[in-house]
Amino acid sequence: MKNKIVSLLLAIGLITNVALANSAKLGYTSDFFYRGEQKAQESVQGSINLKAKVLGLNGSAHVCTNQSVDTGSDSYNMGLGLSHSFDLLTVYGGFHHFEDVPGDALSEIELKLSIESIGSPSISIFRSTDDNLYTFEGSVSHSMDFDLASLTLVGSAGNTELTDSSDRSYYSIGADLSKSISDNTTLSGGVDIMDADDIDREFVFGTALTFNF
Repeated sequence: MKNKIVSLLLAIGLITNVALANSAKLGYTSDFFYRGEQKAQESVQGSINLKAKVLGLNGSAHVCTNQSVDTGSDSYNMGLGLSHSFDLLTVYGGFHHFEDVPGDALSEIELKLSIESIGSPSISIFRSTDDNLYTFEGSVSHSMDFDLASLTLVGSAGNTELTDSSDRSYYSIGADLSKSISDNTTLSGGVDIMDADDIDREFVFGTALTFNF
């Protein structure tokens, strides 16, 4: 598993050298959920997102971490892939890795279809490389710009296979306010409502600073 992480980080490093648009985020969340499962309560989060042209396609890579303040495990989420747009349809294919420390690790192949239209609908299919288990996710979002700030509304639903004979369905809706505080820095804050087959409905609050470079 460590070899997979090292290989992914090296590939991200190569993209960084030719990156066209990068961003980093540092934030706080009251709870951290992943595919309907609560991984931690209060947490500090960080991420780096990179984009670049690779062989005529749109390359992207991300590294994210959720560090539990007190209760729960630390989590790491990494991905690397290529996408291409066909008019209003964008097709993405890539590699996705998630793991808890301490805890389990999951490596997957991802296929995502996005449509540039009202609601910005998208659907993603993940297939684990070890157990041949599938995860299906769909989402819609809408953004509105106001004089004071920008408002983004998001809704998503998914189903993940836990074993050959069990699965979990999960849902979330949320709202996020963001405001540019400088040419390359954005402050945001939001609330999400999380629900799943095996948990009670939860409200999650968070805030973050995003830096573009």
